[in-house]
Amino acid sequence: MLDETALFFSVSRHGHMVDDLSISDLQILDNNKPPEHILEFVPQSQLPLRLGLLVDTSESVENRAPFEKQAARKFLQRMITVQSDLAFVAGFNSSISVAQDFTADPIALTVGVDKLARRGNSTSIFDAIEYGCWKLAAYPDEDRVAKVLIVLTDGEDNSSHRSLRQSIKFAEDAGVTVYTVSTGVDLDTETDAARVLKAIAEGTGGKAIFPETLRDLDRYLSKLSDVIRSRYLIAYKPADFVPDGKYRTVQISAAKDGKRMQVRAHGGYYARFADK
Repeated sequence: MLDETALFFSVSRHGHMVDDLSISDLQILDNNKPPEHILEFVPQSQLPLRLGLLVDTSESVENRAPFEKQAARKFLQRMITVQSDLAFVAGFNSSISVAQDFTADPIALTVGVDKLARRGNSTSIFDAIEYGCWKLAAYPDEDRVAKVLIVLTDGEDNSSHRSLRQSIKFAEDAGVTVYTVSTGVDLDTETDAARVLKAIAEGTGGKAIFPETLRDLDRYLSKLSDVIRSRYLIAYKPADFVPDGKYRTVQISAAKDGKRMQVRAHGGYYARFADK
C-alpha cells in the first residue's frame, strides 16, 4: 500500500490570492522532513468541486434570513460553473434538513436556498458539520476531488451531541475543508461564538469570515469563492512514514521572486494504523 498524504492549501501576498505557483516555489516538511516523493501538484480549479452549504435556520437568526439567502444564492452561482462540480444545500437547527441534494444545476441550488425555513430555538452546529462532512465524503467519487463545506451561522451551539473537537476530527478524517461565515450581530471576534467559528475553520485548513455587517455578506462570500478556487492540491509520499496512528505535523512555506508569501493550510494529520 502506498502511504500518501494529500493536502489543500492557499497562498496569498498582501491579501491577494496567488494562483501561478510552481512546485519549485514551495517547501514542505512532514514531521520536519521533506517528502520522499511528490506525487501530484495541481490547482484546485482543475479538480471537480464537491461543495456543501449549511445554513443556520434556528429562530435566533430569523431576522437575518433575507441577507443570508440573497448572498447564498449568488455564492452558489459563482461557485458551481461546470458539470463536474456538485453542491448540496441544507438547513440546520437541532436537526438537519437537505433542501437540495447534490446537483450541478445552479438554478436548482438557488431554489433549495429559497426553501430554507426558520424553525426551532435550538442550534446543533457540531452535529451539522459532522453530517455535512459525512455527506461529502460518502459521494461515490473515484478520482480526486476538492471537498469544501461552508457554514453560515452565528456560532451559538446549544444542542449538539458532538463536541467541537469531534466535529473537527470528523472533517479531518473526511478530507473536508470547512469555511465558517458569521451571521452574528456582534462584531467582536473574541466572543465564545467567534472563537468556535475560528477553531472549526482553522482546525480544518479553512478560514473564518466575519462580515462587518449583514449587508456585506455578499461581498465577503464573493471573496471567499476566490479563496476556494485559488487553492492548490499537493499529494506526496511522506519520508519515514510509520502507520502508528500518531499525529504528524505539516509545514508548507512559499516564496516567489525571493519574496515569502502567506500560506493557509492544515497543520497536520493523523497517520493511518497498520493493516492487520
